[in-house]
Amino acid sequence: MRRTYSLGFAMGETRARWREAFGRRSMSLPRRRWWIVGALALLLSAVEAGGFAQNFRFPVRHDHGLRSCRGELIITAAGIEYRTAHAKHARRWAFEDIRMVVLASRREIVLHTYEAHRWALGRDRTFRFTTLSEITAEVGAFLLARIQRPLAMGIIAVEGTPLHEIAARHRHRFGGCQGTIRIYADRLVYESRDRPEDSRAWRWSDIRRLGRFGPYRLEITTYEPEFGGPTRAYVFDLKVGLSEEVYDFVWERVYHLTPRWNEQR
Repeated sequence: MRRTYSLGFAMGETRARWREAFGRRSMSLPRRRWWIVGALALLLSAVEAGGFAQNFRFPVRHDHGLRSCRGELIITAAGIEYRTAHAKHARRWAFEDIRMVVLASRREIVLHTYEAHRWALGRDRTFRFTTLSEITAEVGAFLLARIQRPLAMGIIAVEGTPLHEIAARHRHRFGGCQGTIRIYADRLVYESRDRPEDSRAWRWSDIRRLGRFGPYRLEITTYEPEFGGPTRAYVFDLKVGLSEEVYDFVWERVYHLTPRWNEQR
């Protein structure tokens, strides 16, 4: 991954520094030296104004059908762009044009867009990229700060102390994986021990529904599409019973409602 920066200039302060630098100019100094002084003033103004726009660049493979192409995926504050020599696959999206971003793992980014699928009526197009370098937690934090729509994160950032931890098995269609559910004030995390690519972190707004089938089974339905459907359900077998207090805590944050006093206990 290559990270680059572009300068945004604080024009008012820059002009003042320019005038100050040239106002004290001695006629004995070469003109070229004063151009250098002016350029340094511009750079200093940009640094002090914090005008750096952070970008992330990844060499990627774009899989489509039975074939693939290679190019560069660029993530900026304005959106995401895929540059490739294959012009018909090149794209540029503003964040509002992306229905959902899934950081499926440290080497896979999936973009669910509003672009209609050419060969599948009623379905939107999905762009799947495999990166040739690791996606860091910094990229995930960058996207979390800019995307308001649902986001699925397979990159687990160790930040803060969880309020509750529960050992669990995540059920798959065939088999499952072992891990831990961690509940924080602002998010819910499942970290898989034996299948890191199966780990997920969700903000409360990224969870669509919450269900419990007794104290030892929890179902989390997210906005992450699966097999053409609009949602994906994660079913967990809990190795320790889920208390009413903890379930109420999660339930209230998912639904933004008051405690479930009317639910039979």
